[in-house]
Amino acid sequence: MKPSMCLWLCTLKISFLCFSFSVKPVSSVLHSYSDHCFSIVPEPVPISEPPGYEFGSFGPSQSGFYYSDGDFRVVSSNITRYTNSFSFYTAAVSQTDKDGVFMIEGSFELQSPFVLQSLLYGSGSSKGSVSTPHVPPTVADYTNPFILKLHGFWYESLGELCMVGTGSSYLKEGTLLTPVAVLKLHNIKTSSSITSLITGTLESLSPSNDSNYFEPISILLFPQLNYKFTFVSGDSADELSDGSDPEKNLPVYDVLGGRSFCSKFTSLVFRNVYNLQYTGCRSNKKCLPRDGVIANLPGSMSLSAVDCSDVLKRVQILLTFDDNTKLSRHEKRFDPNTTLIGDGIWDDKKNQLHVLLCRFLNIGNSWSNAHVGDCTTRLSLRFPAIWSIKETSTIMGQIWTNKTVDDSGYFEKIVFRSTENRIDTLYRSKYEYTELDRVSNLCTEKKLARNKRQRYPSPKFTGMTFSISVKSSKGRTGWGFADALTVNNQLYKHTHLMFAAINDDYERLTRWEPQGRVNISYIIDIKWHTPPKLTNEGSASIALDEKMEITAEGIYDADTGGLCMVGCRKIASIDQFGNASMDCDIILNFQFAPVKGFKNERYIRGRIRSIREKSDLLYFHPLDVSSVAYSREQARHTIWTMDLEIAMVVISQTLVCLFVRSQFYHSKRQPNRLPFTSLVMLVIFTLGQLIPLVLNYEALFHQKNDQGTVLFQTGGWLEVNEIIVRITSMVAFLLQLRILQQAFLSRSNNRNGKGLWFAEKMSLLVTLPLYLYGAFVVLLADRGNYRCDTVLLPTRPVDYWQRSTWDDLKSYAGLISDGFLLPQILFNIFSSSTENALSPSFYIGTSLVRLLPHAYDLYCDHSYVEYKGTSIYANPAKDFFSTAWDVIILIGVLLLAAIIYLQQQFGGCCIVPKRFSWRKSYENIPAVGQS
Repeated sequence: MKPSMCLWLCTLKISFLCFSFSVKPVSSVLHSYSDHCFSIVPEPVPISEPPGYEFGSFGPSQSGFYYSDGDFRVVSSNITRYTNSFSFYTAAVSQTDKDGVFMIEGSFELQSPFVLQSLLYGSGSSKGSVSTPHVPPTVADYTNPFILKLHGFWYESLGELCMVGTGSSYLKEGTLLTPVAVLKLHNIKTSSSITSLITGTLESLSPSNDSNYFEPISILLFPQLNYKFTFVSGDSADELSDGSDPEKNLPVYDVLGGRSFCSKFTSLVFRNVYNLQYTGCRSNKKCLPRDGVIANLPGSMSLSAVDCSDVLKRVQILLTFDDNTKLSRHEKRFDPNTTLIGDGIWDDKKNQLHVLLCRFLNIGNSWSNAHVGDCTTRLSLRFPAIWSIKETSTIMGQIWTNKTVDDSGYFEKIVFRSTENRIDTLYRSKYEYTELDRVSNLCTEKKLARNKRQRYPSPKFTGMTFSISVKSSKGRTGWGFADALTVNNQLYKHTHLMFAAINDDYERLTRWEPQGRVNISYIIDIKWHTPPKLTNEGSASIALDEKMEITAEGIYDADTGGLCMVGCRKIASIDQFGNASMDCDIILNFQFAPVKGFKNERYIRGRIRSIREKSDLLYFHPLDVSSVAYSREQARHTIWTMDLEIAMVVISQTLVCLFVRSQFYHSKRQPNRLPFTSLVMLVIFTLGQLIPLVLNYEALFHQKNDQGTVLFQTGGWLEVNEIIVRITSMVAFLLQLRILQQAFLSRSNNRNGKGLWFAEKMSLLVTLPLYLYGAFVVLLADRGNYRCDTVLLPTRPVDYWQRSTWDDLKSYAGLISDGFLLPQILFNIFSSSTENALSPSFYIGTSLVRLLPHAYDLYCDHSYVEYKGTSIYANPAKDFFSTAWDVIILIGVLLLAAIIYLQQQFGGCCIVPKRFSWRKSYENIPAVGQS
């Protein structure tokens, strides 16, 4: 066995023994049960029978919430500030010699909010499942920071449970505590209903001055087993209807789509967030089912399931109002003052979910006396069967009360709508076009001539959904997604799936056939980002919004590729009651690209503009929209190009490795010429190999890409070649580092070293200011250029790459690497050297490798918007690439290589005119003679 393994095992054993001695076993605290629980449940004698794992309304695992008015100091503050949830796991339930009294063993655990499971128990309590005990960890850790192993008794007829025990608590600092506590729970009955609530306390048995002491906490739990729903027949649900037409709601079998009731509602309803609209309240009075004036009205709510029945289509839920004070998305604290509990039933006649909601009452500084009551709140939830330009919510509903206006707790009706509208899950819904007359009037001015030599996407084509880049006339930029909703009367996401089988044949058609015009609707989401320069620019109506949502409908002409629509955008809430409005005076024009072609035709161009007067508060400046449409043929071409560029990268890096190796052997064969190699040049070249390795080639290969995009599904070819490039780059870097080391040592040991060092310093004094000046120019130019290179694919919205200062500096570093021979030229001039310090294969071959990407960039057609990551070989993140830069760099690098050749043939000063008198002064330096 390895020594390190033995040491690890010994440390583990010692830690376990230390904890065993420091933590009292459950048996050592049994004598205290009578001291703390005798008055609640007298201690009987257990009977030796096979134990169970359920008792009363408690299941094998039970979730609940706690409240502490003091300092719960035995638990890390990082845990308590995010959640106040706990879990109780039943380890064993045994009978005793006293009827109706059971011995209970279990554990009370707090968990990290990052590993907490939802309160939802799958599809509800499983009556027929086999219960298994939970085995708590021996010692608390960061995922289970507080654990108590408890032992006690439950009195069935009284519903009382009292338990004592000890455990461990793991603090953030790594401190391990051993708290001892008593747990008292009330109202644990064999059956439960909507008003059933289990409450209790957890109290420390340690002295108040002990480090294991904590202030008493109150506990609240919802019964899990044997729940009896309130609705016993359909008649009791009549009063809960919101009065909507059942024909305009989807029936439950269309909603479920073959899945179970609880499973579908879990994914569609209980994982959604709902925006609230207050219809009649004023001055924050009578707005919520709560007494008094509310300071901050919640803007949203969420629903979660406590219990669910597939057969009965019934559900017990918690409704939580967002109090707008959460500091983190991880915060999941339960507050009974902002939560309602209820149970509901699906009404097949009205196609609605009816829910009866109750409040938590007697909530003060302790939850131990809390109870459920005031069940006067009603909720209805439905799935609209018909959408329109002004209503595309997949889930809608209302909340109201059956109290009168003068009653305490009365509130005006609240309307809620889902924010995550998963339209593809409700394939039976239909769209109703209401603005086609306006479309006909507003879109007649633009007419495109049909071109029989060009074909445009079919309305059933997958490219009808695309990413967009948006720029306002005031310079503000953003990105978004244009999602086709319906084509004529069918959902687009289901239509194009049926069309996919013949899509390839459509792209291969050579004879033009008329496609006609279709009605089409869209949902367009735009997210704005404002560079520092443009923070205060743009119209006020848009500048204040971080997100712009537009629903639109209109006509698409498949023969011309023209799309014209009328749109409605949601205006952010203009009052504190969430009463949002819509601006439907918007017109959208898009021009699709032909199906084939790899030039500028690939653009989808468009404009979104307001038709209001400029003086109107809702007017906004026109928005220019661009995108890229990829057909399957174009996608295949792009993937082929990527494969070619990957191969070119691998070949180039392999050649660099070979050229550096030739320089290494050149220096080894002729060590007397090694001191005449410029150290500045070697440092620049070595850093040029090191920087990509340090950056992990993320800019080169974009390895952490969106796997959902079609362009990067290369079957691992990208990753394999990345490894090859890393290996060759590492070899070239190590060889170059070795050359640098040998050159430095050789220079230091050379008898003419003083003159050579002088030439090195002079070349550094020339190149360093030149490089710094270039960096300053880049930074100065970057301040006025905030440009966005769009990332566009029709499969899903992906990143938009805004070039930053860091991106430009990396490109500038590539430019310096292109001119790596400059320091050697200056060194040759100042030293008047005629030595062949550089191998011809090294400086000529490496120069050609640096030139190839620019030659390739000139050859390729880069007139279209490129996908970030497809430019693998001519990567703009590694160098400056444009027609002008390519020509300049090509000429410059060839000129530098030619000068090196001349200097090694005729001397370092051969390129300096003889009339310069300073040339002779450097030639007369005795330290730099011929070897």
